[in-house]
Amino acid sequence: MSNETQLRARCQEALQLTKRHGADEVEIYAQAARVLSADIEKHDLQTATSQQETMVGVRAFINHQVGFACTNVLDELETACADAVKLAKASPRDVNNVLPAPVPFEPVANLYDPSAESFSISDAVQRAIRMIETAEAIDCRLVVGGGAFSSHLQMRCIVNSRGIELTEKSSLFTYHAIVTAKDKEMVSNMAFDFDASHSVNAINVVPVATRACRDALGSLGAERGESFVGPIILSPAAVRDILVEVLAFQLNAKNVLRGASRWGDSLGNLVASTSLTVTDDGRLRNGVSTKSFDREGMPHREVHLIESGVASQLMHNTYTSVAMGASNTSHSSGSARSVPNISPTNLLIKPGIPSREELIGGIKQGLLVSSFSGSSNPISGDFSGVAKAATLIKNGKLDRPVTGTLIAGNVFEVLQSLSGVSSETERVFSSVLPYVRLEGVSVTAE
Repeated sequence: MSNETQLRARCQEALQLTKRHGADEVEIYAQAARVLSADIEKHDLQTATSQQETMVGVRAFINHQVGFACTNVLDELETACADAVKLAKASPRDVNNVLPAPVPFEPVANLYDPSAESFSISDAVQRAIRMIETAEAIDCRLVVGGGAFSSHLQMRCIVNSRGIELTEKSSLFTYHAIVTAKDKEMVSNMAFDFDASHSVNAINVVPVATRACRDALGSLGAERGESFVGPIILSPAAVRDILVEVLAFQLNAKNVLRGASRWGDSLGNLVASTSLTVTDDGRLRNGVSTKSFDREGMPHREVHLIESGVASQLMHNTYTSVAMGASNTSHSSGSARSVPNISPTNLLIKPGIPSREELIGGIKQGLLVSSFSGSSNPISGDFSGVAKAATLIKNGKLDRPVTGTLIAGNVFEVLQSLSGVSSETERVFSSVLPYVRLEGVSVTAE
């Protein structure tokens, strides 16, 4: 890892070089990262890798024209600065191309664990092997077909000509398992589970492997399901697969400017059931995507996107906030390899009052969908695909696991008829999500 003082000095050097080449305004964004990974395939450790890289991205502004260049060869930093200026001169002028000024804020605590510096590739391998051993101890019919344990150690630095000068160091450990169960000719659906930690001491791969094993065993002996149009309950993982991408796309101010979002004119209007509240919190305690500031150096905060079914806020970066005359919500995203984009940080759907079992209890005929393999179109809202690790619901109880079952519907329609949100939530990558009950979904047994 690069020294923090050295990385900041190189960013300041790049800023001055870019100005000398003719830029009016400059932003330099650098990332120094070390990634260790141990990968599982077919119930065995397959690869262990270590990667280290420092990347510097340069944005040059000339009369509201913008050019971008990046390099991972620090000896060629001036070339990247010159290229950014050349590209700016050849780019169209847009008065919304501006840089933000600094804003005071308190850094997020506990993003970096110093002991992560000594975390080794052998440590990552041990954790990956522990997931395999956990499955073997639970049931000999279980197979960890895929999975990984990764250690991410990163330092970010951003400086711009308007006075922003920030650095932040973070550590993140991520781990997941994909498990199937095999009993003679019977094969379960693939079960997936994930977790993450910012500190070494909080790493615990056993619950991840255990939950995936439980779900795999639960789908053994799945049979043909039933066809109907009615209620389904999505697990947190299925909520992410079907709903979250559509929500993130529709609430992205950049898509509103492009005319691709149907919610562009819906702020203040009801877009979903009143039981749906969606927030995004870049400062969430222990969040996977928690950071103190975004890709442009703006401080993260909690933003209410949908409140009791009403679209209340779009996600903005500096460009869209200027273009739309709105407040910057600090949703600038991306790496040093690209210009800033817009995306959620830690997206949360607020839990409801009923438990998962209570949501199930009110269904005469329905389907519990643990995972989803298919498509969910963020523009049209249409979704269709296979309900994985699905369980038929009969008379308010889980009846039996089913296979080969297709589900289809439209996100905008089911959001309006959404009839329940569970009190339980689970972390699915950078989202924290509950179980959600949807009405009027087409269920087809093949």
